[in-house]
Amino acid sequence: MKNTDWEIVSTYTMEQAVSDGILVKVGWCISGKAKTPVVFTSNLFYSGGYQDADLRLKLITRGLESLQKPDKEDDGYRKLRVLEKKEIWVIEDGTGITFMKPEDY
Repeated sequence: MKNTDWEIVSTYTMEQAVSDGILVKVGWCISGKAKTPVVFTSNLFYSGGYQDADLRLKLITRGLESLQKPDKEDDGYRKLRVLEKKEIWVIEDGTGITFMKPEDY
């Protein structure tokens, strides 16, 4: 059900979150003509040791592979995959691909 009477009173963009240090931009995912930003929450990035490029690339690869698999809970706008139970999630939505800890959601 769509309610067109609701007024958006505030937005917080991915770029603002990167500028504020909430998110860390780590690159882009390119598929065909689409170019999608890939970010980590700063909590996951620093506590998980993902400053290490090799470790980060392994997680990103796992996440992208997981996002390619269909899931009955995909809603056409957002895909959420649990990569490590209670530890690491990846979400793809209209703004990009975000790797995070569940508590960052």
